[in-house]
Amino acid sequence: MTFRLLIEYDGGFFKGWQRQTNGISIQETLEDTVTKLAGYHVKVLGCSRTDSGVHARGQVAHFRLKKGNPIPPERWCRALNFYLPRHLRVRKMDVVDDSFSAQKRVRSKIYTYRILNGPVGSALDTRVLHYPRRLNWAAIEAAMPYFLGTHDFKSFQGAKSNVKTSVRTVTRFELRRERDLYVFHIEGGGFLKQMIRNIMGTLFDVGEGRRDAHSIPSLMAAKDRRLAGRTAPAHALCLEAIYYEGEGQDVEHH
Repeated sequence: MTFRLLIEYDGGFFKGWQRQTNGISIQETLEDTVTKLAGYHVKVLGCSRTDSGVHARGQVAHFRLKKGNPIPPERWCRALNFYLPRHLRVRKMDVVDDSFSAQKRVRSKIYTYRILNGPVGSALDTRVLHYPRRLNWAAIEAAMPYFLGTHDFKSFQGAKSNVKTSVRTVTRFELRRERDLYVFHIEGGGFLKQMIRNIMGTLFDVGEGRRDAHSIPSLMAAKDRRLAGRTAPAHALCLEAIYYEGEGQDVEHH
């Protein structure tokens, strides 16, 4: 029996998705809880390996159980949430075909990055980056279209990243504003380690006038991480949704 999970978590309490030797991960917490309920070791595989501190509203994962499971399928979601810490929740859980894998046939992933650009930060919302310095938002918006399309994003790839290729495709990059809150929406088939945070750090340079908005193509062509901006903090980044081939965006993922 294969279960598909829709997961939400506050990344500030974890060392990222993947199991670590230096702290508690989301994967470890889920696997330990599922194993406790099943009575034998169960591996939980997630779609996106979010970094330490990064949040999720729409992470997707799956696990498989042996026949003869003592807990009925419809009770698994409630049982898991009973034992999981409050900052990690399974929002939805379904029995799916055994051919399903959370890591395969991904059509797109959507992330948001939230910035509060004003003199005073928020006392309640810790999942937003307070950026007190004035930013030129027109310049930032002028730079954003250069990231759309298929490019080699090696200049925005985090260190110690082991991938076959740094070519990725960004299909949507939008900015929405509500008073002093600016929310970036970025969608693509997949992202490199720290790619979005490095893009954001580069846009901060543009907004502060340290980099020209139209220099992005030459920065990409250089394929040199040292030339791009700093890595923006993780706590303002959130995985909002994941969509799979053959599924419409009306599927409850966010």
